[in-house]
Amino acid sequence: MYAESKRYLLDKLKAAGLKSNPYTSEKTLEKSMESHLGAVIFESETILRNGSKTYFKDEEGAQKKRRRVFDRKLMFNVIIGDYSDEAAEALFEAFLSSLDKGIYINGNYVPITVEDAAWVDKDDTLLKAKVAVQINISFDGGLYKDTGFTKVSDVEIESVERTESINGN
Repeated sequence: MYAESKRYLLDKLKAAGLKSNPYTSEKTLEKSMESHLGAVIFESETILRNGSKTYFKDEEGAQKKRRRVFDRKLMFNVIIGDYSDEAAEALFEAFLSSLDKGIYINGNYVPITVEDAAWVDKDDTLLKAKVAVQINISFDGGLYKDTGFTKVSDVEIESVERTESINGN
């Protein structure tokens, strides 16, 4: 999920109009001397145990059970910087408008949420850009385990006992 989410953001940043290669680490970003820049930096991942399940049919039509073993929430920090306020805002708006509501990773739908954005000017950042915006984006997915159902024809009955109920019936 990490690799797919990161690749998705990098592709969207390039498609929005970023001319240089986006950075993926804070060290190389801080050493950058560019004014027109973009970056996708991994922030954190939250993992919670989950036991929910859903039923579905696979491609052959067999009934399956999918159990969500863990919830995974990945947070990325996307940074866009440019020479002017107008250029940075144009790239920011193009990037935001290109984001989908979610993506499919290994056949599972992963919602994408834009958490917030923070604007900084050249005096408030180590970057060489005149203005930059930091956008926090989360991917809410999970880790799944698929199991099948046992066929009734595969069940072997070894013995049957008759029990009496309390009222004698």
